[in-house]
Amino acid sequence: MAKRRVGEIRIAKRIVTIGHQIYPLANISRVQTLRVVWRGKLATFYPLREIVFLLPAVAALVLVLAQVDLRFDYVETVRRIADAAAALIAVRVAYLVCVLLYRLLIRRTRYALLIETAGTQYTALSGTDHGEIHRIEAEIVAAIEDPPSTERILHVRGDLVMGDKVGRDKNVQSRAGNAPTR
Repeated sequence: MAKRRVGEIRIAKRIVTIGHQIYPLANISRVQTLRVVWRGKLATFYPLREIVFLLPAVAALVLVLAQVDLRFDYVETVRRIADAAAALIAVRVAYLVCVLLYRLLIRRTRYALLIETAGTQYTALSGTDHGEIHRIEAEIVAAIEDPPSTERILHVRGDLVMGDKVGRDKNVQSRAGNAPTR
């Protein structure tokens, strides 16, 4: 499913409309902003496990081939295959180091705006702009407490997208800031 940017959010007397999703204000039991903490293969330090395994393996391969005196007809072929394997492992380790550096230095923290209705939690918005998600959260909470008499339109700025499947089952989240909840 392609990520869809959100241009505006409409808050009426009884409903909140975010993109094509409509949430009845009376049924919203909780609104919260969470910081996404990546798990599994997307975790920041996940490549370290493979790097720690591959570096000793290639070192052992090089040392064994340097120490062993091979005395058979295909010595040169075995050495070439071992050199090719060591080169492939080195390329893989270089790739994993680049992935690790990207995750440490470049990847931005992602946040999710979750709306819970009748026990079901929905990721309404996600993105890297914490301030914008917090502003939208505050507007929705204010509308729950005091529904507007006329429809209000919130223009969304930043890199926020709809949904993005950041639920409890996929990633662990932690509370982001001191955002109000209901």
